[in-house]
Amino acid sequence: MHSWLFKLLALLMVFGLVAAACGNDDDDGVTAGPDESAPAAPSGDGDDEPAPAADDGDDEPAPAADDGDDEPAPAADDGDEPSASEEMMDGCEATVPGTKVNYAVYSPNANMDPTGSSGALVGGTQIVNVWDVLMAFDPAAGVSNGQAAESLTPNDDFTEWTLKIRSGITYGNGDAFIAQDVVDSMLRFFDSRGDGMTNRAAGSVALIDFDSTEVPDDSTVIFRLHRGWSTFHTLLGDEPGMIVNPRIIAQLLDEEAANATEETSAARLVRNRMAVTPELVNAASFGPYEVAEVEPNVRTVLRARDNYWGGPVCIEEIEFTWPGSSVANWEAFQAGDFNAAFLRDPRVFADAREAGAILSSEDQNIGGLFLFNQGVRGADVIGKDIRIRRAVHHAINRDIINERAFEGKLKTTNAIAAEGTLLWSPELQECADQAPSYDPDAAAALVEEVKADTGWDGSMLLVHADTDPGPEIAQAVEGMLEAAGFDIEVDLGPVTTVLIPRVIIQADYEMAGWGFNADGATWVASLNDNLLSTSGSNRMAFAHPDMDAALGELYGAANVDDQRAAIAAVQCVWAEHLPAMVYSVTEEGLALAPNIKGVQRAGATIFLFGNAYIEN
Repeated sequence: MHSWLFKLLALLMVFGLVAAACGNDDDDGVTAGPDESAPAAPSGDGDDEPAPAADDGDDEPAPAADDGDDEPAPAADDGDEPSASEEMMDGCEATVPGTKVNYAVYSPNANMDPTGSSGALVGGTQIVNVWDVLMAFDPAAGVSNGQAAESLTPNDDFTEWTLKIRSGITYGNGDAFIAQDVVDSMLRFFDSRGDGMTNRAAGSVALIDFDSTEVPDDSTVIFRLHRGWSTFHTLLGDEPGMIVNPRIIAQLLDEEAANATEETSAARLVRNRMAVTPELVNAASFGPYEVAEVEPNVRTVLRARDNYWGGPVCIEEIEFTWPGSSVANWEAFQAGDFNAAFLRDPRVFADAREAGAILSSEDQNIGGLFLFNQGVRGADVIGKDIRIRRAVHHAINRDIINERAFEGKLKTTNAIAAEGTLLWSPELQECADQAPSYDPDAAAALVEEVKADTGWDGSMLLVHADTDPGPEIAQAVEGMLEAAGFDIEVDLGPVTTVLIPRVIIQADYEMAGWGFNADGATWVASLNDNLLSTSGSNRMAFAHPDMDAALGELYGAANVDDQRAAIAAVQCVWAEHLPAMVYSVTEEGLALAPNIKGVQRAGATIFLFGNAYIEN
């Protein structure tokens, strides 16, 4: 499959499909809806993911800014994209012994189950290479190309989407992949809401009307949605598009039924087994790689599957490890310890480009923000009081965060779509500017008012990732809030073992460093999953009918002008009700050694290596 001739023919086919997508809605294998629905922001222009030290989703913790093209169309340091001939030459006829990608991750993953992954920053690339994906998003064209699916076609109002899957695909245990598996696998996201699932996709999967969705034959699914969704195709390039053999899941649920308790369901026990049992994962998956070794929260090693449906997998092994931060990733990449490194810190991107590293990157809107717990699971928390959320906005100076944590290189913003990104508009910025601005005196007055009215003592718990520069972010914010009269307790810890559990599983926080990571592949889902009052992935318990109405308009927006108008309306509601505080748009992406070719974007900043090869 990876011969030069086959690759050239495949490339020509992809170009033909993309051209067809621009002309009609009956394209085979490529879908975007009419009028270039949901185009991606340009590369370099910048799950949800935890914004830890600025970082799923998918939403993911907003970390420290450090929750396809059939090639990722990475930009070289001069901004030029490699030519098609450069990307398609060589390849392989069989797996090449001894070839290896050493991949420095943003954060180690805790689970190999798609429902237990937290998005692009925390396990997305590890799991997509094991499970594969139905559709792969092309950030340059804003369309999705068929991967394990042959095609995905909408009706006129985007309320019905017809999926055709490829024939001849088998799971690792020999079971045939059939259309009903797509529905059953996606139902796991829907059914696991509130059951310790860390992936944010439950909110988006809930927009599928499973009662009226049909599977007329083994190769076809007719999805019917509760509302029109012009960018539904992007969901199938995220974790819900990674299909887990439902027959194996059913067997595991039967085995764990006797071990389940009120606190730990059988479904959660199954996720726990998948986290540490490569044999189960390999039997239930059909992606280009199998799990060879896994230490949750530490290290994952993948080895090429010898019977991948897409043909020979060229690179024999991928090892995912975590040097400790984006800065550490870049330093280790420069030293030659890694030939692939995930970066999410503005302090390193300029250096990476200057050094000539091949980059596939994208700006993540709402990449750095602070969540407010507004009563998750009925908790009586001070964040319910909008005066407190307003006081935090008045107390925090984004420029101070930038200088202390990012050497002045962070792109700060108060908007949910930053200037320079595709969906920004003057109308959106006008609404963003109506939110409270930096005014420490106003912050102090509001804090004193709430204390006098409620007897609150000023205490607030801030949870943040300890990944560099997370401690500097938290320290700067702590100082500014305490100057306004807050009494801040800071809990710093790793993304997967402290931040995600505290925010997603335990809901034990009052304020948290996070990030929705809304890019070309995820912006609709990111906003819906985190802000819709009925979303199973609403981490804050924020709820307002005006926001629900504004989000509803996002789904049917089928061209850029409509999308800009719709997201501006969301921004207006945000500025009035302050669900969270945005402080930056954050670039993230992959630095690759120049001899690694053929890496493909699956969705967001998740990367497929099934067609990749190392050029001698």
